[in-house]
Amino acid sequence: MKILLIEDNEADREVVINHVNSIESHEKLELTECDCLNLGLDQISENSYDIIILDLCLPETKGLETVQTTIDHIKKQNKQIPIIILTGLDDFDIGRKAWELGVEDYLIKDEIQKEDVSRALTFASYSTKDIKKKSAII
Repeated sequence: MKILLIEDNEADREVVINHVNSIESHEKLELTECDCLNLGLDQISENSYDIIILDLCLPETKGLETVQTTIDHIKKQNKQIPIIILTGLDDFDIGRKAWELGVEDYLIKDEIQKEDVSRALTFASYSTKDIKKKSAII
């Protein structure tokens, strides 16, 4: 599974990386990291990813604008990549609005545990498989 992590805070990036690296999986987990949205969008254009873990607040954009910009870029590339957002805010309303935009899950930075990352990746990967199955049926 190829994962793109877009997070500008080095400490938060390291937490996610450590959790991903500690997950026992039948599938190899490959992680690419970017510290800003522009580099992340370039990675999306140039490579294939199974899941994106996206910080809501980046140097170029903040909040739901970050999510919408990423979703628009993915669609422009004719790709379907589930997004898990990282947020420092325990704000149900933002989580709900992000979900309405198409985000699979969200992780709260101060509360993030290995099990949370594992669950989010698992559910997002099933989402991708369901999308591919539905596309094959249609």
